[in-house]
Amino acid sequence: MIEFKNVKKDFKGNVLFEDINITFPMGKKIGIIGTNGSGKSVLMKMIVGYSNLTQGGIWIDGKLLKKDFDFIPNAGVSINAPEFTGSMSGIDNLLQIAKIRRIATKTEIYELARKLNFENELKKKYKKYSLGMKQKMRIIQALMDKPRYLILDEPFDALDAASKVATKKLLEDFISADNMLIFSSHGEEIFDFADRIYSIEDHHLNEVEAKK
Repeated sequence: MIEFKNVKKDFKGNVLFEDINITFPMGKKIGIIGTNGSGKSVLMKMIVGYSNLTQGGIWIDGKLLKKDFDFIPNAGVSINAPEFTGSMSGIDNLLQIAKIRRIATKTEIYELARKLNFENELKKKYKKYSLGMKQKMRIIQALMDKPRYLILDEPFDALDAASKVATKKLLEDFISADNMLIFSSHGEEIFDFADRIYSIEDHHLNEVEAKK
């Protein structure tokens, strides 16, 4: 699980978060909502370890982030629309990244792409990808190393209706008692898809009711 204890975050003299004391349990799809500029991406960076806290701490499975480890372990992450190398194909980009941890195989990458109806597009140059195709690449990259924690910033952006359905199915299949999905969204789908929803308001995280 992920625990926030007395978390505060200042950025350039402005308070983004203060007095955050919340626990995210395993086995859940955690949705984050908030207006533009409210700090959704910053919150995710704090959880991953990309952004330092001003005060307090974040515990991952009982261990303190930035003390016991610098970054959240065993996580698949896509924040702020990461890009890939334009001159390389989709599959070559993903295989290059897969060399880092040596977990994902080419076959497994293609299987994830198949579930998103994307396998044929993997051979195309990344620079020719549409926004929706780029989004699918980010989702595959985040999932391919079999993470325990999946942290996705606006994963449904730029996807058509059919692709949203396929993505939701893929993310549903990811969830188990030992996994957690944290994602942000400004669309209505978050209320039907998330198990728990937190709204960023007045520098705090407030739980709101999901439709489930």
